[in-house]
Amino acid sequence: VLEELTSDVNLCHKQYLKTFMADREERQVEDDAEEDMEAEGVGDMAAVVEEEGQVVDVYQVEEEPQELVLMEEVLVDEDADSWAEYDSREESDGGDSNGSGDEGCGEQYDRTLPSRHEYLGETEELRGRTVQEENDYVTIPLLLHSSLMNLVLVPTQTLPLSIFHPLHVSMLRNVIAKDRTFGIVHSKISQDGTSEMARYGTTAEIYEYTEEELTGTLSIKAKGRQRFKVMSTRRETTGLIVARVQILPEIRMGSPFEMMRLQSLDKLTLPHPQEASVHVAQTRDLASVRTPNSWRVRGRNAWLTPWPSWVYNQYDDLLLAQRVINEIKKSTMIQPNMLKLPCDPQDLSHWAAINLPLDDSHRLALLGLNTPTQRLRYILSVLSKCKMLTCTQCSEVIGDTADIFSMSVEGPQGTFVNPGGYVHEMLTLGKASNLTYYGRPSTEHSWFPGYAWTIANCSSCHRHMGWKFTATKRKLKPQKFYGVTRKAVKAKLVWDGDEGEMRHVI
Repeated sequence: VLEELTSDVNLCHKQYLKTFMADREERQVEDDAEEDMEAEGVGDMAAVVEEEGQVVDVYQVEEEPQELVLMEEVLVDEDADSWAEYDSREESDGGDSNGSGDEGCGEQYDRTLPSRHEYLGETEELRGRTVQEENDYVTIPLLLHSSLMNLVLVPTQTLPLSIFHPLHVSMLRNVIAKDRTFGIVHSKISQDGTSEMARYGTTAEIYEYTEEELTGTLSIKAKGRQRFKVMSTRRETTGLIVARVQILPEIRMGSPFEMMRLQSLDKLTLPHPQEASVHVAQTRDLASVRTPNSWRVRGRNAWLTPWPSWVYNQYDDLLLAQRVINEIKKSTMIQPNMLKLPCDPQDLSHWAAINLPLDDSHRLALLGLNTPTQRLRYILSVLSKCKMLTCTQCSEVIGDTADIFSMSVEGPQGTFVNPGGYVHEMLTLGKASNLTYYGRPSTEHSWFPGYAWTIANCSSCHRHMGWKFTATKRKLKPQKFYGVTRKAVKAKLVWDGDEGEMRHVI
């Protein structure tokens, strides 16, 4: 009896092994087929990207545990739908409501003109660059001017200023003579009438200036450089505010698989693996994640960890940067051939904070984050739900985020100063509604050479909303567009669960 039982057990074990091996071979064949399809799709996308001369990712990464989708399909579908809608708006509006018209029948506007701020006059350029060591404690003067109330300066942002007060003019003269660096901190008037300063700010470096001898006006062009945290402030005998600040670091988290990966597979993520060296094989950029083998290698690396690859994709700065670029192209009228978006995650996080209609509290929160990964995730959480622009006073709908387009090489939102020294952060729209216009078009001190401006107020509460710009030449494209000041509009979030329910960003 024992021999018969042993024989039956051995027979069952052999049948189980045979079935298991057969299933294993089938699974291996399926996996190989999927990998071949992925490699083929990625290779095609890489060829398309090379033709366009842009660096993009080849996958759409979701924040939920869903199957990865080829970025080639996503880009084709999204771009086709967005540009089809863009063309339909052109045809329905007669070609000039969104500022485009016929590309071949008009003179295209030089989008480098607004970034030059030529309305300030001839300026003297300053050479050199001042960079503070990260985590160092330095003492810098703060420019707390009434025209800069509610301004949140972001690194890489251009800041033009016209200063009339002798005290501030003297301060800036001393700054120009030393290291050309001063601090900008967001401030606002509290309920008790006192001024409240934020905890975080940005250093501004002057790169051009001019001074009028007759009026004593000092006009400067400055660029946001480094983030800092205010540790303490003091008021000098002259009345100026000086702050002791800590320069905040910029931390790149790198690949989630940096410490847990198969290093022998690094060379497979390069465009030319046969020419790879050890140093080159470990470099990471957007070009390294669009190679045919990159996603296959990521999958292999994920096998060494207890979590699937989609978890790590949510914290990969390069993939997050690509998602932000795709969302911007999907939800706005920004044309890739007119404006080149930054590919570096750190630069892109600053660019998005400057040019997207984010509230001051969101900008301040982004200034306090030290990694591009955190900032990009923060921006993505708001960007996809930002649908409308409304008046901050009466909540009247002024425009749609889909009508945002860029009239400058720096982006759709720029910082300008008027003859009175008041600073405006202005967002350009191709189409706007519920506006009332006052006065006749004027070209005096125009921020966009070749266009005349007309004051635009909200038709409900009559608050100043911005300006309508019309071309002075019939062949200049676009023929008209709208500029709304960021202090007068707010963005609303439209949640996917209930399209009728809108909640404020704050």
